[in-house]
Amino acid sequence: MTSNLPLVSIIVNCHNGQKYLEECLKSITKQTYENWELIFWDNCSTDNSKKILDEFSSKKIKYFHSDTKLSLYKARNEAIKKSSGSLIAFLDTDDWWDENYLSSKESFFINKEYDFFYSNVLFFYEKNNNFKKYKNIKFPDGIIYEALVKDYFIIISGLIIKKEILEKEIYFNENYNIIGDYDLLMRISKYANAKSFNDPLVYYRVHEKNFSKLNNKMYYEEYKNWYDKQCEINDNIFNNNK
Repeated sequence: MTSNLPLVSIIVNCHNGQKYLEECLKSITKQTYENWELIFWDNCSTDNSKKILDEFSSKKIKYFHSDTKLSLYKARNEAIKKSSGSLIAFLDTDDWWDENYLSSKESFFINKEYDFFYSNVLFFYEKNNNFKKYKNIKFPDGIIYEALVKDYFIIISGLIIKKEILEKEIYFNENYNIIGDYDLLMRISKYANAKSFNDPLVYYRVHEKNFSKLNNKMYYEEYKNWYDKQCEINDNIFNNNK
């Protein structure tokens, strides 16, 4: 059965992620879906991240080291270029998956109707040690641009995209440091078909050092830049939902 299922390349970009890395990696190696590879991009880490990775002995793990620290989306792009799978999944080092995260989607992976897949998630609030479901809605399938305009509900650790779509879009926009995944999803959701999964088999860790939380000003400036560019190119779909 495994040989008939597509290879999923899991992108883990790591810069000094030792604090949570072991849990992240365990959740990958315990996946009941067997046809995966891990593209581990060590983004110039100076901590014990490599040592932790080395404790996981598997031919499915491919390690790459950057001698200089790259921007987040530059690092993700470089990692994607090293991948062999037709499906690209993302997992941040402070998040983790349920062991059935990939297998719960396998029947749809071979369906040519869908171009990307996204999941509900459980927020894990580290400070209070409790979990909360991200969204209590029925997520939409198909062309979801208008839904995303009203409420952007996709978390990158719960996102899987066909590699051909990423190549068509020339990957992530490397000028962004926070909203690169938002920018990409808004581009592809105008034409690519989505398949949603409401079961929260992804765990998103909320803690004091979440990058977006520490960089609110950068987030605002990047989003304003994105918004202004949409106005400049006079995109009809954007204008109709502005």
